[in-house]
Amino acid sequence: MAALRINDGVLARVVAALGSPDRPVTLDRARIERQMRELALEHVASRIDDATYLERLHGLRTDLASLGATPTADVPADRAARWLRALHETWASADVPEAKADLLHAIYDRITVVGPVIVGVRLTQAAYAQGLALALPQVVMARPEGFEPPTI
Repeated sequence: MAALRINDGVLARVVAALGSPDRPVTLDRARIERQMRELALEHVASRIDDATYLERLHGLRTDLASLGATPTADVPADRAARWLRALHETWASADVPEAKADLLHAIYDRITVVGPVIVGVRLTQAAYAQGLALALPQVVMARPEGFEPPTI
């Protein structure tokens, strides 16, 4: 979230996407398919057991199937622009870890962590509707320990 930059270019992409009947899922689809390939390689190398592999694969397939189900054009573009600016300002000014944790929970439906690395995220429906998928940086860098107990 600290790398989030809201500028005219980002806002123009969000406005264009929210004004279009088509939802841009190409990047999300590619990310999930890459995660599926990496998961298969982990399984083949015996770094994860069969049950873990099947559980994670099921989650990724569910994510892939739900890509087209995210509603679009429900939020006016100017409201989304205001929301993105307010989100950026809130993150920058929040100095209490609990406030940042609450903000992350409002943005991310799921964060997938392998060891110390975040390998995937799924935004909440509200975050998708506001165009946040287009505004977030492609590289996710965070330390999840400070926000909730890590789960595997």
